[in-house]
Amino acid sequence: MAKVIIKTYPNKQVRINHLSLYNFKNHAEIKIDFKADITCITGKNGIGKTNILDAVYLLSTCKSYYNAIDYQLIKHGETICAINADFSNGQQYDLQMQIENGKKKKLKKNDKFYEKLIDHIGLINAVIITPGDIELVLGLSEDRRRYIDICISQCDRVYLNCLSEYNKVLDQRNRQLKLFAQHRHFDEILLDSFNAKLIPAGKYIFDKRVEVLSKINGYFNEYYQTITSGSENVSLRYDSDLLHQNFEQLLRENTDKDLALERTSKGLHKDDLVFEINGYPLKKFGSEGQSKSFIIALKLAQYRYLTEVLNTPPILLLDDLFEKIDEQRAQQLIDLISTDKFGQILITDTHEERVRKHFENALKSINFVGL
Repeated sequence: MAKVIIKTYPNKQVRINHLSLYNFKNHAEIKIDFKADITCITGKNGIGKTNILDAVYLLSTCKSYYNAIDYQLIKHGETICAINADFSNGQQYDLQMQIENGKKKKLKKNDKFYEKLIDHIGLINAVIITPGDIELVLGLSEDRRRYIDICISQCDRVYLNCLSEYNKVLDQRNRQLKLFAQHRHFDEILLDSFNAKLIPAGKYIFDKRVEVLSKINGYFNEYYQTITSGSENVSLRYDSDLLHQNFEQLLRENTDKDLALERTSKGLHKDDLVFEINGYPLKKFGSEGQSKSFIIALKLAQYRYLTEVLNTPPILLLDDLFEKIDEQRAQQLIDLISTDKFGQILITDTHEERVRKHFENALKSINFVGL
């Protein structure tokens, strides 16, 4: 078996100590204390185990992992929901999030509201692995871009701000392209003004993606070989127009195309990650088991990168993991994450006995919470 080497980080470890949910998804009210290094939340399907992990993820990234629209987080028949949690990462933080139908969500840290939610991202870091992550292989390029953007944004505020600026200016540029078509009038100087804002933000995003993906690629290969006992050759490749041409030239050479399509046809918003196994596209030639192992290794690489950069491990959220991969691969993963080289872990599963069996040799303390 390939051996993965990772540092230990005893100080400033990120932990959630307590969580309270009110009218969040299917939970009218629930309170959970996280007393151990590993907390396993067990219960039947549909009882709301995943929603607990999503609440933790929401307090980390300010976005639900499963619901793009905020009002979908409110329990059916209610108009408001709230999440309260006690976190620590060397300091204690009391976080309170409130989501009200028709209003922007609000977040308080130690009784003080954030003026902008973007200012919170990076304080409490978490990485989630779910059955739905298979869409990273099968889904659209935007799913794969979101993966790398979330990874970098949690530890690089400049990247997060550049991404916000890029998306804002891109939207403005696209609206202007539509206006050019409607009015049958093209103003080159006006379009150049949008390019001038788009280019510096895009350059930072591109350079950072190249740098981070180079590191993640190495971690990813180590983890994949560990989980699968080195049975396949896999690769992760960054695909971007900016690998072949600078952004300013790219925008200028595609002006006519953009005017015809009424949208920006080239740029960082078209980047993708290419997944291959034994030299072939994973999406077409990989088995379901290989794809799942690929995604787990990719998420663990994200976890490792954040750990290295932040000098402390994030919270690891594992949703319904044992239902979706074979027992051998599951045990390889558990042996890997249950040492003191990983931080706090929250797991959901339908069978407590199955989890106990997988973690019987773990060096971490484990607690079970039944729903």
